[in-house]
Amino acid sequence: MGISKAVFASLDGFSRMRFGEDVDLSMRIMKAGYTTQLIEQAFVYHKRRTNYRRFFKQVLNSGIARINLSKLHPGTLKLVHTLPAAFVLVSALLIFLAILWSPGFIIPLVLYFIIVFVDAAFRERSAAVGFLSIIAVVTQLTGYGSGFVLAFGRRIILKEDEFQAFKDTFYK
Repeated sequence: MGISKAVFASLDGFSRMRFGEDVDLSMRIMKAGYTTQLIEQAFVYHKRRTNYRRFFKQVLNSGIARINLSKLHPGTLKLVHTLPAAFVLVSALLIFLAILWSPGFIIPLVLYFIIVFVDAAFRERSAAVGFLSIIAVVTQLTGYGSGFVLAFGRRIILKEDEFQAFKDTFYK
């Protein structure tokens, strides 16, 4: 994101949010009536963590941040933001049912993972990438979805204050 110094200063810069601060700033820019535009040719580098454990921590905090953002900016929570949480809840239910009643309940998850594998393997012409894609998808959806569910429970249901996970060990 590019922003003029004057606009940045007029909005007092980034908020105290640890995660979602860029989205918060964007929302405040638009609410203040400043003009925004998409520059399709712009190259955007967004740092992801270097292993799946660190990536999980990052996306878990992103799920938490989405609820924090919805509290700061009512009306900004969209159905698409809830999909990873639905993945977590439905997956847990399917695994529970597969253990309790019939292994057949796991079939929807297996089919989803097959689709992820085939898509990635064919796009990248690599079975290894296909397998790694399954791990990445599970990490991303489980992390974000778990953070979202946790924050929904704590912030929306229990009415607690803003929080973040792994505060002292985020980069470890």
